[in-house]
Amino acid sequence: MQHIDMKLLKSIDLFKDLEGGELGQIASILTPVRVTEGETIMRRGAPAQTFYVVLSGNYMVYFKGGQAFTLHKFGDVLGWSTVVTPFYYRATTIALTSGDLLSMSRLEFLRLVQKNAVLSGKIMKKINEVVEKRLYFLKTVSGDPD
Repeated sequence: MQHIDMKLLKSIDLFKDLEGGELGQIASILTPVRVTEGETIMRRGAPAQTFYVVLSGNYMVYFKGGQAFTLHKFGDVLGWSTVVTPFYYRATTIALTSGDLLSMSRLEFLRLVQKNAVLSGKIMKKINEVVEKRLYFLKTVSGDPD
């Protein structure tokens, strides 16, 4: 297991409200991932098994209706469908450049939720903020988030 820097985690919006012990619990289930240009990170319709946090790189997220956007900011979230029903990816995501991500498996996150409801509540609050922003964007663009 690779060491995840606690200062790095604390600087990510998703984790900024977590305390030291909570950060340690999150760090224990995160895995650094290096991706290459052109790599498919997620495929629309596939079971959502992995959640990602952007450290670097540019990623195109595109949907069934042709809507698309790019994510490139440190701390951006990819694959929130991993922790939000119906638990399948709603978009395909491709790395436009090489980059670095932190990944978290759905299974590990669910185990953490079962152990620590307060911690999972903090994270889910942040994820729900991301979901609301993206669904609003998709509805505005096409009227259909699928």
